[in-house]
Amino acid sequence: MTKRLKTLLMKLIIILFVFMAGNYLLDFLFEDLCGNDIKQKIPSPNGENVAYIFERSCGATTGFSPQLSILNKDDDFQNESGNTFRSDKDFSVEWIDEKNLKVIYDKSSETCEMDKKVNGINIEYVDE
Repeated sequence: MTKRLKTLLMKLIIILFVFMAGNYLLDFLFEDLCGNDIKQKIPSPNGENVAYIFERSCGATTGFSPQLSILNKDDDFQNESGNTFRSDKDFSVEWIDEKNLKVIYDKSSETCEMDKKVNGINIEYVDE
């Protein structure tokens, strides 16, 4: 191998290493700019599932987003978007029975997600 080729190869390896190290450092420092603030934790009548009403915020340039996740009682609440309902206004929920949940929301709300069934739970939406 010529000296010129070795120098070029070494430069490419160094650039690749710096890129990978920088990418790892940025991921570590800015891992997740979003955060969840649980407002209500409402267990189902039989206690097998939990409805979490929470606000999600993703930094200074975004507002708070009221969201709903339905999880099994043994699942940990994660720093993720809601798995059931997302809105721009507050809402409430009522368990009808262990397999049916009612979401009551403002009809002028902007909604991003309105799932009808999550984790075996049927969801009914009522706008007021």
